[in-house]
Amino acid sequence: MSQLARASLTAVAMLLLLAAAAAAEGPAGCQDDVVALNEACYQYVQKGAPTVPPSQECCDAVRRVDVPCVCSYLGSPGVRDNISMEKVFYVSQQCGVSIPGNCGGEPASCFTCSTACT
Repeated sequence: MSQLARASLTAVAMLLLLAAAAAAEGPAGCQDDVVALNEACYQYVQKGAPTVPPSQECCDAVRRVDVPCVCSYLGSPGVRDNISMEKVFYVSQQCGVSIPGNCGGEPASCFTCSTACT
């Protein structure tokens, strides 16, 4: 299987996982937020990927979401297995969006607390 095919398969699996978590755990309105974030930002928060500034598209998606609702999804075991919470805090900081220090059920590291924590 080519690297592109594996990456596409991983992205689709992550999208399905996030959509299932959203449908099972919370209000339907937040499911759209989770899907939009996955499509625009997953490459910036995935484990094992380099830490790079997010795209404008990602920041636009981050600025539109219901932060408390999305934070509850980030604590789901399947989601936490695939994303780096440190990168989530980094991306939110780069996009100028404050998220709670316990977003996803994990305290923010000191690296991110200067502007990302509330």
